[in-house]
Amino acid sequence: MSQKMEFQTEAKQLLHLMIHSLYSHREVFLRELISNASDALDKLRFEALTNPQLNSGGDAAIRVRLDKDAKTVTISDNGIGMTREEVIENIGTIARSGSKAFLEKMTGDQKADSNLIGQFGVGFYSVFMVASSVKVITKRAGEGSQAVAWESSGESTYTLDDAVKEGHGTDVIIQLKDEEAQYAESWQARSLIKKYSDFIAFPIYLPNDKGEDEVVNQTKPLWRRAASEVTAEQYEEFFQQAAGGFGKPLTTLHTNAEGVLEYSSLLFIPASAGYDLFTMERKHGVKLYVKRVFIMDNCKELLPDYLRFIRGVVDSEDLPLNVSREILQKNAVIERISKALVSKVLGKLKEMADNEPAAYKDFWKNFGAVLKEGLHTDYENREKLLELVRFQSSMGEGADDLVSFRQYADRMREGQKDIYYITGESRDIVEKSPHLEVFRSKSIEVLYLIDPIDEWIVGDFNNYDGKQVKPVNKGGLDLGELGKEEAAKQEMAATEFSKLSERIKEILADSVEDVRVTGRLKDSPACLVSGEHAMGAHFEKIMKSMGQDVPLMKRTLEINADHPIIRNMNARFERDAGDAELAEWAKLLYDGALIAEGRMVPDPLAYSKRVNGMLTKISAP
Repeated sequence: MSQKMEFQTEAKQLLHLMIHSLYSHREVFLRELISNASDALDKLRFEALTNPQLNSGGDAAIRVRLDKDAKTVTISDNGIGMTREEVIENIGTIARSGSKAFLEKMTGDQKADSNLIGQFGVGFYSVFMVASSVKVITKRAGEGSQAVAWESSGESTYTLDDAVKEGHGTDVIIQLKDEEAQYAESWQARSLIKKYSDFIAFPIYLPNDKGEDEVVNQTKPLWRRAASEVTAEQYEEFFQQAAGGFGKPLTTLHTNAEGVLEYSSLLFIPASAGYDLFTMERKHGVKLYVKRVFIMDNCKELLPDYLRFIRGVVDSEDLPLNVSREILQKNAVIERISKALVSKVLGKLKEMADNEPAAYKDFWKNFGAVLKEGLHTDYENREKLLELVRFQSSMGEGADDLVSFRQYADRMREGQKDIYYITGESRDIVEKSPHLEVFRSKSIEVLYLIDPIDEWIVGDFNNYDGKQVKPVNKGGLDLGELGKEEAAKQEMAATEFSKLSERIKEILADSVEDVRVTGRLKDSPACLVSGEHAMGAHFEKIMKSMGQDVPLMKRTLEINADHPIIRNMNARFERDAGDAELAEWAKLLYDGALIAEGRMVPDPLAYSKRVNGMLTKISAP
């Protein structure tokens, strides 16, 4: 019985957009039709569990046939098929709830809108982007079913008629537009199947050059196999071809989770960093599949930004095929998968750090600065990250000699209560800092925080294993029992040099907040110290280099009462409190403290004149 029927209003609007808009991803039509065929095969397999006679159509498969001369593409399956009523319901209304949502999401941006196809139950209609007409011949599995033919050119109407078909299933016959004839080329179809549908659960057959049907997809993807079934060579090939990696991966994480949450993942940590690791347009290297159907590249919802170096795939059984990025951002399933993946990645890194220190050192060289970002953004995993971060230190022999917080804590001196660090541009600069002098004399280890990211995250690890993590160049230094001798001498000297300290403070009033005697210096005459909660000198320098307006922050000048320069200044002050040269000495002392921490003096010309004046007096006969 032949019927001519009209599409619903929303369907007409949608079809008009499909046909008359220029989309940048017209190729997705093949993905959507193959996905539909896979769903039909899945439904038949499910219904056959309670009705075995339904499953009598041979091995479940999807077949793609091409006719270049006729410009047709046919996608066939031997799945559940449809009755006349089901055709009207499933095709004539274009997923009643989905089409309205799709139209509401349309932005006018062709590239963005094309990515919505298939995410609101309207995937079948993507075929009209390339087709001048489409014919569907389908037959519902089960005794007495009548085959049905549905046909439309994508305008306002479609026709339904009885048809003849052997066996259950569905054939979708696409008459391509002249300008879309390339989709009838074998190489094009093969390429699109490999790109979008390579891991569909059922074999996809395509005729080869000899006209013989051959399977063109991997029916059991690598990530769905047990790890014991996969060779190192297969992992390496997948890493290079499917995950976009180069060479051999540093390590591999292969998971098949079952139970409340079902997903498979195959993740790789590359052996070297990509060019875009620190760029604004960086990409996450994890692809999302749903039930083996490719959904999207660079799925940033699966892993946090500080793990953006990870490459691989995640395949969920619990997400709908019409999932969109907006849905992912609020999806509880994705949140649980992400949480599990982060735990596995951090666990794998801890295992590598403990058992393969050489490999972990390579990892840290490439990705350590990125991993540190997690200390600032992922409070839930902060304790795990604290076990993974590494730093250079005053006890290390060079840049490759790295230390963890655990190693530092295990070798702390008896009586040492805090963990100490210093920030700066490079190892060469920080290890010459006068702030380290007392630590060196006491054999107290100091961590070197010299990655640019370190200044942003120091506030995120102020405690480790019950020990305070403190900077060496801020606030009043308290070494506890280890600094008793220096503390006693400092107390005595503070009284002896109190008037000189006040005089220097007057001279440098525009530059320093205070002047005081210190116990942290051994060889240097003076150093500058920031307030305990104030911005450090290195951080201030970074902010200025970024063009940020940084308010003037006066610091404290600490002087070494045992140094000859300070003792000479004190002697001159006691002889003549109004000695004019004391001002020049004080300013040279301040400039020298700036230079010692790797900073420029505020007035290089004035500094040069002072030095030349001193040298002239020294060299005079």
